[in-house]
Amino acid sequence: MKDERKFKEVIHTIKGAEKDKDKFCKAARIERQPMSDERFKLIIESALLALGMILLFLFFFTLFYLCR
Repeated sequence: MKDERKFKEVIHTIKGAEKDKDKFCKAARIERQPMSDERFKLIIESALLALGMILLFLFFFTLFYLCR
């Protein structure tokens, strides 16, 4: 499926979405704030921990059940 939009249309759509976010936040009376480094670090570490647990499970699964 090929995207038929031109580059300028895509940029216009992105800028429109940013304005919509600002309008929504203003209506909800909240401020848009960038994600803090600590929160980003926590999310990344949690994702890596979950990935590590899955890989560890797969390792022991193959070790005990497939290598009989």
